[in-house]
Amino acid sequence: MDSKEYLSAALGEVLAIARRVSEDVEAEVEAIFRAGLENPLNEEEVFKLFKQIATTIKERAFARGDKKTAAAIGGDIEKILAKVLSYEKQHSIKSESRMVRQYTVHLIENYNGITPGAVVPRPWFHGKEVPMNSGYIKASDIQLWGENVRLDIHLGQFKEKYAREASAQELLDIMLSRLQLPGVSESDQFEIVALARSIAINGVRKPPIIDIDGTLLDGNRRVAACYFILSSDEFTTEQKKRADYIFVWQLTSDATDDDRSRVIVSLNFEPDYKEDWPEYVKARKVYEEWQAMLAADSTKAGPQRQSQMKKELSQKYALGPDPVNVNRYIKMIEWANDFEDHHIEEGKKDKYAVQHTSSKYFQYFDELGKGTRPGGVAYALNQDEGFKKLTFDLLYDRKFRNWTQIRKLKHIFENEEARERLRRARDENDIDLAQDLVDDAISIADTKSSEKRTLGANNRIELFVKWLEELPVKAFRDEIKPENLERLLKALMLVKNHVEKILGKKAAV
Repeated sequence: MDSKEYLSAALGEVLAIARRVSEDVEAEVEAIFRAGLENPLNEEEVFKLFKQIATTIKERAFARGDKKTAAAIGGDIEKILAKVLSYEKQHSIKSESRMVRQYTVHLIENYNGITPGAVVPRPWFHGKEVPMNSGYIKASDIQLWGENVRLDIHLGQFKEKYAREASAQELLDIMLSRLQLPGVSESDQFEIVALARSIAINGVRKPPIIDIDGTLLDGNRRVAACYFILSSDEFTTEQKKRADYIFVWQLTSDATDDDRSRVIVSLNFEPDYKEDWPEYVKARKVYEEWQAMLAADSTKAGPQRQSQMKKELSQKYALGPDPVNVNRYIKMIEWANDFEDHHIEEGKKDKYAVQHTSSKYFQYFDELGKGTRPGGVAYALNQDEGFKKLTFDLLYDRKFRNWTQIRKLKHIFENEEARERLRRARDENDIDLAQDLVDDAISIADTKSSEKRTLGANNRIELFVKWLEELPVKAFRDEIKPENLERLLKALMLVKNHVEKILGKKAAV
């Protein structure tokens, strides 16, 4: 079978892709395809034909506002091209076919004043110099790498379920956790959204590495994040422009399979020994910036203006459009400041020793700041300065076993016997014995809290049942939120199980 026969066989697949945009585009693509078949085509001409078709479909899809289809076109067309060119085995584009690799995806000439050229000095990967060129390339010309071992389990699941390889769009959906797979519960498993928000502000700071045909060897998450930016309404036109063209390193036409392997091993197996800033340091930086913004605002910003300022601060530090992390950092640092003032000013401890402790136990301040209303941890601590200082002393001396114990303070606050155990723990020099005393305090408080919850149970149930019986049916449909209906159903099912065990199934019914 010659190349024309392969092209004819591929026509149906190409037209199916074009049909996803519109019948008009399908007809236009078929005309391009037929014109190409009229003349003998060598491999380079076949490649150019498919490139023209892919560009035509993508442009029409973008013009119609179908960004999702446009993002998938390049990879889908390239897969069909790979099958046409791979005469013997008919592999997909992810195969190691040298025939496909001989067609170079060219770096853009003079983009942002940058002309493609050799990377100098030559980079080393896993003990060997690997020559590379650098320059800009359009994000849509880069193919996500389906052989990234990070995705092995996911792609194995996909192939078993659908009996085929994932398309470029499906690969992107897997990385964005849009495609549901058993055992994957995270909403953004690969943290693409957070990375996208960073790229929207800073651009892609570390160049992805591509093969000569545009296939990624390193940088799947960065490129996926760029795709996300381009297809999301969250980002501005300027931010989309920042993600549309990416500065990359590209293997030369002389690259060997050994070169490719060394790049992959070096960047995915060898540690780079980068260590992120401690969260305490990042939070304090955000907090100091927040204080400076308040000081510089001559209008004495009200709640609405402060909310806008926090959004700006969140964007500035790549924390996303929602200022939830800014609010969290501000609250945590405020508690850390109280902790440090207590130990430095009153306890006369070394300033830097106290700050080291703050950094080490920074997550504890998140728990300390939760629950500002009656019944919450923060409320309990703010009601009694002595109880707050007792807690700070125990924290500094490492007498809490873990941060989850902080949540129990709201129960200990109301129980003098439990508080006495905490005071004994503070005065105990043996850490193990002190931690046992904290455990005792929590157990005493939990027992008392349980007793209080059961007090008046009959009266509460009677009132709830009466209220529920008198509630109009339409209220379930029109008034009660779906998430509350789900909680109610789970609670009733739990009660049903308890009642059946006590009264028997017949009595429960």
